[in-house]
Amino acid sequence: MRIIGKYILRIILFLVLISSILYLHFEKLKNFYLTNQTLNSIIVFVITVGIIYILRQTFLLKNEFNWLNKLINSKQPSKLSVKSPSLLKYLDTFVKEHSGKFIFSQTAMKSIMESLDGRLIESREISRYLIGLTVFLGLLGTFWGLLETINSVGITVNSLNFSEDTQKLFKVLKQGLEEPLSGMGTAFSSSLFGLGGSLILGFLDLQSGQAQNRFYNEVEERLSKHTKFTLMNMDEDDRKNLGPAYIESLIEVTTENLKKSTSVIDKQNDYQESISKSLYDINNFLSENIALNKEIKDEIKVLSKTIANISKKQ
Repeated sequence: MRIIGKYILRIILFLVLISSILYLHFEKLKNFYLTNQTLNSIIVFVITVGIIYILRQTFLLKNEFNWLNKLINSKQPSKLSVKSPSLLKYLDTFVKEHSGKFIFSQTAMKSIMESLDGRLIESREISRYLIGLTVFLGLLGTFWGLLETINSVGITVNSLNFSEDTQKLFKVLKQGLEEPLSGMGTAFSSSLFGLGGSLILGFLDLQSGQAQNRFYNEVEERLSKHTKFTLMNMDEDDRKNLGPAYIESLIEVTTENLKKSTSVIDKQNDYQESISKSLYDINNFLSENIALNKEIKDEIKVLSKTIANISKKQ
């Protein structure tokens, strides 16, 4: 929550500021709104949908991040009893298909991050479309109002009869200018709501985009700790583009492999020492047996001579 929370806080504070400004100038904005209720209502509706959508996408990042934390800390990732994510759907499917194995190859890691990047880009395309739509509606209202103004001015000019007295002429002119002024109101009010709405949605999209970039980097760093890296089968571009997280993970894996190799070598040395000791003991045993056999032979020779001497005396 801390990672995404600051962006959500910025969005909320910005919306509070905008709401305060709207409240202070409510009467003026109400008059602007009434100049063309239909088009301005559409613009306000699009702005509202955009705000709700961007807020939803930002809060969704928090839920996705919480799911990732639970997945990493879970002893049985494949049996995680929480709602499946939408942005990390590929990761969820991968873990379930591999029986909860939370170790990734370089290819799997790359596929997971590409899937996440594609989903993030897709979600931002909608918000950017809504921003463009508010600008378009504002410009549409502007041109529509200007066309009404030009048409009304033409009608007013054609309706003037300079042969009439001045007072009546000014009265006709006054009545004729109401339509052009109404058209100008439509043009400027639609432009105000459209450009103002695009400004609001643009700031929210900026914060949401920064939150998504931070989320992407966090996911990459966390998954890299569970990825086995090898320099084999990597092209030159991939080697050059390895980030700090990849290098750190590669060093950790290499160090772990060296430790395992050292452990195996130590065991082999111990085994060889044990064999050498056994051979030494066997050698000593054989040497002792040889010496004992020699002593027995000497004893037998002495005994044989003694028996021979006794036989001669008899």
